[in-house]
Amino acid sequence: ERVYNEAMLEGRANYILVDDFDKETALKFMDFLAEEILDKKLSDDDKNLIYDYVGGKPMDIIYVIDNIKYKKLMHILNYMLKEEVQRLKDFLKNLDYINPKVDVENEIIEVKKDEIINALRLFKDSYEISNDEIQKHVYIYLVKKNILFLNPIEGTLKPQSYLIWNAIKEVL
Repeated sequence: ERVYNEAMLEGRANYILVDDFDKETALKFMDFLAEEILDKKLSDDDKNLIYDYVGGKPMDIIYVIDNIKYKKLMHILNYMLKEEVQRLKDFLKNLDYINPKVDVENEIIEVKKDEIINALRLFKDSYEISNDEIQKHVYIYLVKKNILFLNPIEGTLKPQSYLIWNAIKEVL
């Protein structure tokens, strides 16, 4: 955000998207890791299940594959989801005690809990939406809290990970 917004860098820096793997790449990465770490192949069902929970986030995929040595796959995935659900619930509960504010173009704007909940509800049926669907001060706050990711070139928002997306769908 700093590189993108600082005037002294305008015209001197490019936005480079560093994103999760797409599904095809994620499944190939799972095949590679399963061979390297587990010395076996995963079934297509197991790979698709992993993708449904964690998407293409490399660190989450590594965590899952590495832990299959010690735990059942569903136990690992359910634990990860429960952890993310609890984190989201705590985040929302804390909004009862704080009045978050965000700086939008040198104007301090309060972000209300109901605005945040309404914004997150937009992700119940869609993984990615236009940033026009959420007020700017709300999505800036959610991006700063690492709940949403903004692609400024495409003008889109999506959860930081599939785990967060799944937590949003469960909590809301």
